[in-house]
Amino acid sequence: MASPTPPEALRRPWHGASDRSEDPAVASIRLQRAEVEALIAYRRAQEGSEDQARAWRRVAALREKRVALMPVAAAERLPPLPTPPARALSLWQKVQQRLRLGRA
Repeated sequence: MASPTPPEALRRPWHGASDRSEDPAVASIRLQRAEVEALIAYRRAQEGSEDQARAWRRVAALREKRVALMPVAAAERLPPLPTPPARALSLWQKVQQRLRLGRA
């Protein structure tokens, strides 16, 4: 019977991002990927539906988290979020967005 493979032989040295999950650069890349996936869900949802509003809120929340980790100059170069659907924002959120009271 063959001896079991030692755990260090199973490690993938090229896959270092999983070892550095607390690194802000790795977290930023993961947030970017999640934002892109949420944006795809937003664009695929039926126009004006609750699913589209929910997807837009997810895109906006992920963008806010991502911007918090980025340098100011890099955050300013990000493309604007798509226009929110009709029922995506409450009255207070619309005021915040108009006056730019939030981080993003």
